[in-house]
Amino acid sequence: MLQHFAAGPLDQVDIDKLGQTQYPFLYCEILGANIDNGVMSYDLELLVADMIQPDLTDRNQVYSDTLQMLHDVLNQFIQSLATTNTTVDDDYKAELPITCTPFTARFDNELTGWSGSLTIEVSNKNDLCIAPFS
Repeated sequence: MLQHFAAGPLDQVDIDKLGQTQYPFLYCEILGANIDNGVMSYDLELLVADMIQPDLTDRNQVYSDTLQMLHDVLNQFIQSLATTNTTVDDDYKAELPITCTPFTARFDNELTGWSGSLTIEVSNKNDLCIAPFS
């Protein structure tokens, strides 16, 4: 079960400030946005990570667990876009497939997990009536 969530530039993750009770964690970084005719898309990187033993004996188990957690987070988000009982506007959609990549020691410790690249598209109405200029 995820114990912590944070967002921002990935290079600003302060692993030293995360206590042992805050692992595994989910981190989200906005990589950029694209504005097109009628649509705006946001590129995100989601990262689920946990600590492993220094001798790496539990690395495969942590890979398995963190991939399942990332999968669960993505499924929850995608399903929330598909259900009618949500407050999320129908003009949102997640582009599939989502590419996931494993990592170990991406930071200066034994952090292990998966990152996933996600693109979310939203409606971008080209409407001069709502433009912030006169």
